[in-house]
Amino acid sequence: MNSQSAGATNNLVVRRRRNDQSLREKTSLSIRADVLESAKEIVQSGGAENLSAFVEAAVQEKVRRTKRAALYASYESAANDVEFRNSMSDATREFSNSDADGL
Repeated sequence: MNSQSAGATNNLVVRRRRNDQSLREKTSLSIRADVLESAKEIVQSGGAENLSAFVEAAVQEKVRRTKRAALYASYESAANDVEFRNSMSDATREFSNSDADGL
């Protein structure tokens, strides 16, 4: 819990309708009205349990894609780093002697 919400434990909620018993923290956001309306339509059509679940799933997906993009950028950076590639080639050569050991 951060220092700002240390005294505000009443903002944490245990969701009891699902098997997921992790703590939830109430918050407020400002989003475009058309985006909110689209999200509500999806919830009303059965695309999500409720608006909070829909928003949480959307944020989780964005976090996942952002982390994946950062990881791929790191891979690309390493692939373009001559010193790193040389180091990896050296390590591969050193381990090639133990490949025959069956380890």
